Amino acid sequence: MWYLITVNVDRQDEELASSLLFDLGTSGIVNIEEDSSRVTLGGYFEESARPDEITRDLEARARTAGLSPIRDISVSLVADEDWMKKWKEGFEPIEIGERLMVAPSWSLPLESDRLVVQIDPGLAFGTGTHESTRLCLEAIERYWRGDSMLDVGTGTGILSIAAAKLVPASSIIAIDIDPQAVEVARENCVINSISQQVKTVEAEPRRFMPASFDLVVANLTAEVIVNLLADLKGCLASAGILLLSGILDELGPDVERALAESRLTLIERREAGEWILLAARRSTS
Repeated sequence: MWYLITVNVDRQDEELASSLLFDLGTSGIVNIEEDSSRVTLGGYFEESARPDEITRDLEARARTAGLSPIRDISVSLVADEDWMKKWKEGFEPIEIGERLMVAPSWSLPLESDRLVVQIDPGLAFGTGTHESTRLCLEAIERYWRGDSMLDVGTGTGILSIAAAKLVPASSIIAIDIDPQAVEVARENCVINSISQQVKTVEAEPRRFMPASFDLVVANLTAEVIVNLLADLKGCLASAGILLLSGILDELGPDVERALAESRLTLIERREAGEWILLAARRSTS
């Protein structure tokens, strides 16, 4: 048996709420329901867990992290086979862009002319199904030409793995402040046989300043991106490209304003559902 703890949060807080659930020991997370403004997440915990303590800690950590109020926290017991079925439900191979395919381990294609990125959902944020992840993968296809890349908030490592497969002779650093996410990304790099190209590190971008990465990718939230923008710029080569996603459409103007104030020129804006991706480079004047 497993405990299923469900929480309802603002869509912009989905990644941070998932991170908090992992910090509290969840073995996997599923997206149960969502609309334009809210998302209900379910975290599975072993039967030996103490759900009352987990829910109290979750609410306290959410307040500390500055999340919008969490609604409708519930706890239920589910059978092993029920949660495994739910965990795998809906995760089939997904074609993204012109060259990529994201697939879970239990549904790998027998043959494909695409580059297959193997990612199992539920371990960390980033499976290819979320609009912000898809926007990033498609943008990496358009802008990534090799040399060096910094993946900020790597989650499962999906963006770094895709970049390594698109341009094998390249150097990529994938960072996250969540040690569990770093370990998950490292394991996924091994599974995809690209460990020699991707270095996974528990760190913030400022650790690598000054740097000259040809591509810096940050799939975070609008607020976090604005707060980190000076550091992200400090990691960017003079002709480098900055890709920013995880931004709700309504918060796009805030990020665009911050780009202009940081002397970064917006070169592309893409939308998918309620989410946007912004591409920018250093201003020349």
